[in-house]
Amino acid sequence: MRIFLLPVCLCSLLSCSALAAPAVLKPLPLTAACQKAGYSAFQDAAGTLRVLRYVRLIPDNSARVTQYYSAGGKLQSLKATASGFAGVLYTLSATVDVGGNLTGEKGYRSRLYSGDLKSVIRDAGAVRAGKCSP
Repeated sequence: MRIFLLPVCLCSLLSCSALAAPAVLKPLPLTAACQKAGYSAFQDAAGTLRVLRYVRLIPDNSARVTQYYSAGGKLQSLKATASGFAGVLYTLSATVDVGGNLTGEKGYRSRLYSGDLKSVIRDAGAVRAGKCSP
């Protein structure tokens, strides 16, 4: 028995609008203090913050938080990881509802970390204003 695979136009299977190219993000200029504190940010063509990242790397400790924003500038979701000398503390992701509440938390949480994931969210307004503490 022979199997023949025929190329199929992807647009016939999905609506072509679903295949629209993703928006190109460009770096958002941040103050030297924010860059030194471990922040980076990306904006869309309209100048709206779309991604905010925070990275802290210290020997035996690390923390990474990536926050994703909608085209309207509202926090939609986040991913956060942290580890210490005892190993991974958490590797979590969550979505944010319209009211700003974290929903749909997924991932690994060590028994050593019982904190609220909301505590790792970074203030995008402060970062844009250049008020970043290390």
